[in-house]
Amino acid sequence: MQKGQNKEALEELEKAEEAAKQAKANDILIHTINIRGQLLLSLGALDEVLRICGFASNFFADILLKDPEDEFFQQSLQMNLNNIFTVGYFYQNAGRFPQAKNAYETGLGISLKLLQSSPQDEFLQNYTGTMLNNLGTLLSDMGRIEDAKNRYEKALEIYTEPMQYLTIGRKAESIIRLIELNTEQAEKETNPYNQMKCLREAFQICKEQQEFFIKYERKHERKLVTEAGLSAYIDFLMKNVRLENNSEKRAKEYEKALQAIEKLKEMEEDETILKLCSSTACYLRGRKLVNEALASRQPELELLRQAVEQFQNAKETYEKANVCFCVYIGLLKILEDVNELEEVNVPKLKELVKKVLETLPEDVNPSIRVSFENIPQIFEEKDKLTRKELLKKLDERVSAIEYKALENFFGHIHEKIKDYFEEPFSLNLIYENWKLEVIFDDPEKVKGKLTIKTVNRILFNRALSKEEIEKHLLEIDYLKIGYFPKGEDEITFTTPGQKKPVLRPIDYFESVGRGNKTRIFQCDCCNGVCVDRDLKLAAVQLKYNAYGENSVVKLTTDDAYRQKVMTILDAVKDEADIVVFPEFSIPFEYLEEIQKFADENEVIVVAGSHYVTEGKLGEYGKIFSREFEEEDLRKNISPVVIPSSKIVHNEKLLGAREEREIYFKEGMKAGKINHIFKLRDDLRVGLMICYEYLNADLRNHLIPACDVIVVPQTNPSPKRFYETAKNDINNPPCSGNRAYIMANGIFTLEKNEETLGGSTGIVSTLDKSTYGQQNEGIIEPVDEVMEQFILLASISKDFNPAKDTQVGQIPIKTKLIHIFEKNEIFSCSEDKGKQFIQLLETIAECKDRNELREIFNSEENKATIKIFSPLMHKHIQNLEELTLDEMKKKCCCILILAE
Repeated sequence: MQKGQNKEALEELEKAEEAAKQAKANDILIHTINIRGQLLLSLGALDEVLRICGFASNFFADILLKDPEDEFFQQSLQMNLNNIFTVGYFYQNAGRFPQAKNAYETGLGISLKLLQSSPQDEFLQNYTGTMLNNLGTLLSDMGRIEDAKNRYEKALEIYTEPMQYLTIGRKAESIIRLIELNTEQAEKETNPYNQMKCLREAFQICKEQQEFFIKYERKHERKLVTEAGLSAYIDFLMKNVRLENNSEKRAKEYEKALQAIEKLKEMEEDETILKLCSSTACYLRGRKLVNEALASRQPELELLRQAVEQFQNAKETYEKANVCFCVYIGLLKILEDVNELEEVNVPKLKELVKKVLETLPEDVNPSIRVSFENIPQIFEEKDKLTRKELLKKLDERVSAIEYKALENFFGHIHEKIKDYFEEPFSLNLIYENWKLEVIFDDPEKVKGKLTIKTVNRILFNRALSKEEIEKHLLEIDYLKIGYFPKGEDEITFTTPGQKKPVLRPIDYFESVGRGNKTRIFQCDCCNGVCVDRDLKLAAVQLKYNAYGENSVVKLTTDDAYRQKVMTILDAVKDEADIVVFPEFSIPFEYLEEIQKFADENEVIVVAGSHYVTEGKLGEYGKIFSREFEEEDLRKNISPVVIPSSKIVHNEKLLGAREEREIYFKEGMKAGKINHIFKLRDDLRVGLMICYEYLNADLRNHLIPACDVIVVPQTNPSPKRFYETAKNDINNPPCSGNRAYIMANGIFTLEKNEETLGGSTGIVSTLDKSTYGQQNEGIIEPVDEVMEQFILLASISKDFNPAKDTQVGQIPIKTKLIHIFEKNEIFSCSEDKGKQFIQLLETIAECKDRNELREIFNSEENKATIKIFSPLMHKHIQNLEELTLDEMKKKCCCILILAE
């Protein structure tokens, strides 16, 4: 309608409405009322809109009570109810609270009447919940706190299972509003007992509603609620403790609170909530120690030192705890200085207090500053007062500080909640298997182009599609866009004209099986290793002895073993980009020397694995990319030594049967870190430690992101591993070529002389003509003799298994380097051993093809080789069509000299 014709249009619509009523033409009447209501709303005639839409909604409701399935009346009812909501919203924003209340109650009365007959109707639940929430906020603004709480509580009663996106959002809002209202009421109350009642209610709501947030994976809201609940709990505790004058009794109250938080931690799996609980526990432990320190006649400085450590741990998670840390470290310095009260240097004490005051945050409570400033005054009067009176005064000052040190520990949470309710649209994030799911409560509120980004990467930049709006779901495949997250992100969501972005923190923990979580990082190794060619990889099968001690697996080593490891590395320095040693085969002590090798030769070394033990705990930071702490004890880690870089490591998530906890034995501690190694844009290598490879969840997380997966293992039964690898090759979970390398040891356990393991090998993508040769890459024992060797493999990234190409493609090339130890050769027979070594030297020095063939064809030489290496004997058969170098390649070896 053109401007200026609105009055005439309204008059005509009123006439049409009256005529439709007289003719009992309900369809025309409904259509006319709907148009008239929308026109009045656009003109801002709110009172008239409320009257017309209220009449219409009651009219439609009466019809729907008789026929709930009538879609035409349902749509008309929804339009008019939404108009009533809009009227209330406009009135509320204009500060016309009585009119807003009237509008909300009008719409609410109609929806509640319909909800009685259709309790599971999604629109009615969402509308009723929204009206109750808005009415609660309105009543709170009007100062009618109890009435407001009543509306929020009523909103929680209307939702039924199964819940939909919209109603999940409304219920979350009701819970957060109710908690916030109780905490705000506690701030306004002057009676401490009334304050404690409100805070107890807030904490109780938090506990009761945890299951809802877990069930519907509302991580952001759950964190807000948990923070608010813990904030209320600590405030309750502070007020309760403040009513107690006895420091010893206060300490006991803190201990009760600490036990409650620790119990909450035991039930918790979410890392973000665990951090929050840990910080709270540190704070409570610090408060407990402070009161224990003050309970004695003279403050116990050691307990105060321990308290300072706890506050320092708390401040690492929450900046507000910094107040407590600064206060108590300052107090500790002062008490250390005045410990001998008879000889207090007051000028020096004043200077110390001045320095302490300079360290306090600017927003610290003024009474804390005053309490510090007053401490020197006590000792200026020391000639007039007894020691007992001095201590009493000092205790009063300290107590004053103790009361004020950490008020509003979670004060920032109220700002977070305020920001949450001001968001233009509400969303939830779920991250799993490289995909970020963004679930919108009401995607219709996302207007225009949506930009989603992290600090330095745009993840999404377009309007939502019709299908995404209908499903309330947007899915971002990180692998498709080439984004590898680094543990945590803060993701921003913005649309054109939006005043503030919607912010959501996300922790990229991947769930693996039941109760296991890991972070998968990408480590950029694009530093000259394997540039623009096939990947050359060396899998080492070597002999060692492993044993258990104090719940960890250790390795028997000596100078000869170290020499063997370094000789192997020297042998492959020009033939491999990556060298993989078996699990448990490289101790921590060898890593600095291996790092030097890697730097000099531009070779990446997967240095087997080892258990983190207490004796080496403080040394990791010197050569690893991060420090190790007490919580890392008994982790089985695989160090990856990268040229010109600190060592990166993977942590074994799933222990083998022998590594697991049982009865009173502590087992391997589950790790939480896994790295993928990027050699270039089109080549990434994954790493799984032994038994981890059999876990389908973890494997399926890594396979889509990796071209090659290496598996260092100390494995007595590798057959299952190859069956799994072949199945993943033959029935690939995703497109692209893959190769799986098993680097197994040949090992003895404890004092048992039986040798286990072997069968190091590679399984890779082949085409239909070479598929039958798949087992050729698995080097199984010959005549049940397990031997040491290096399996060299050159893997083509460009191989196309679907069709042959004009370049004559080769999927994989392999080579063996046998490892012989002089001590072992002579242990069989010294004469035979000397003969074998001489034979190897003759083969290496031979320069004539026919002569070399005669050497190999000699039955005596064949028999000698078979004694010491059935594997080499197998490979020197049928040499007729080979060149000199090709024949030599069949018996390539390194000899480890005796000590």
